[in-house]
Amino acid sequence: MKCNAGFVGFDGTENKRTLLATAEVKKAAGIDGDLNVLLRKPHGRARSIMAKFNRLYGVKAYLSDMALKDKWQAAGVTIEGGYDDFFSSSDFIMVGTPGDQELPYVEAGLANDCFVSLMGGADRPELLKGLEENKKVKITDQLKADFSREFFFGLENYQMFLKAKPKLVQCTSCNTTGLSRLALAARPLGLTAVLGNIDRRHGDPHTVVKASPSAVQFGKGAGHQGTDAGTIFEEVNFSIRASKVPTTVPHTNFLNLVFKGDVTATQLVEQYAKTREVVVMPYQDEGKKHDWTSEILEAFLSSTERPISPEIFELIVSDAIIPFRLGDYTILQTVSMVEQMSIAVPNHVESYLLSAGYPADNVHSLVDKTLGIVHGIWPDKLSC
Repeated sequence: MKCNAGFVGFDGTENKRTLLATAEVKKAAGIDGDLNVLLRKPHGRARSIMAKFNRLYGVKAYLSDMALKDKWQAAGVTIEGGYDDFFSSSDFIMVGTPGDQELPYVEAGLANDCFVSLMGGADRPELLKGLEENKKVKITDQLKADFSREFFFGLENYQMFLKAKPKLVQCTSCNTTGLSRLALAARPLGLTAVLGNIDRRHGDPHTVVKASPSAVQFGKGAGHQGTDAGTIFEEVNFSIRASKVPTTVPHTNFLNLVFKGDVTATQLVEQYAKTREVVVMPYQDEGKKHDWTSEILEAFLSSTERPISPEIFELIVSDAIIPFRLGDYTILQTVSMVEQMSIAVPNHVESYLLSAGYPADNVHSLVDKTLGIVHGIWPDKLSC
């Protein structure tokens, strides 16, 4: 099996982690093929990350603008070809550009018969509109279905997508990934609704420093995160407010999980613990309280070893759950944490495996074991 993987926006927040993770999983799955990146200007961060990628794996570099070839080669980077060469040399494309910049790459990918994987922030209806207006790609009924299908969340719908054989998928965003893992864990207990607030980061560091360090922007309505998760878990009602706070890590969820009937906090913890990529962090730990996000991050990272990266791939939830009974319903008030830099990466990697036709039977265990992603109760009851 061979599947060349191409990365657009390779030095972005999530895509540089996706490339590293894809390289490891690709090797573990026995899939041959190149790792391709599309370069733009040779600024310092891009040159530094290219050096790291080449040191670890060896990647093939292509240029959006061949006029910059001499500058890149002067930085020690071998250029394989230009913009069109990148797409013709790639079977799978992960588009990791900032929002509203995806259209030309989606268009070129589809025109070259690439499998296109979008990140959670992309606007598929607008992208489809742009493709129809530009008329460079034939819009078939199959492609229209790809643009309207539910979000790709491999832990729940990998088999369905494998059967559909799409040419384009949109992966869940970081917060939608967190919501989806919660819903996946809680659904067997009779989950009917997820309500609450996500304190999400204000933006990238260069944006945060321009804002007041004490400023919080309240979400004025239900955010896209719940709507996106609702495409996957249609039987669950989501209403999620996303408020922006001046921090870069982590996103913190304050969510009310609504169940039909009597459900206990212990039952929910048990469901969390056996759900892939979800880790329960005990609030009480031999006299120590884990009630600060920074301390939880430090405790978890320092005790968890990974083959390639210390970044947090798991959804971390607290066992400090507050139960509330209301008529025939039980409401469990929960707190959880999403590390926006990398929580969606396992899903991105599964979209690559999907493009290669990798069978569903052991796809999740392959990804988790290869990347060192754990689930269970921290620190003693964790497994891949």
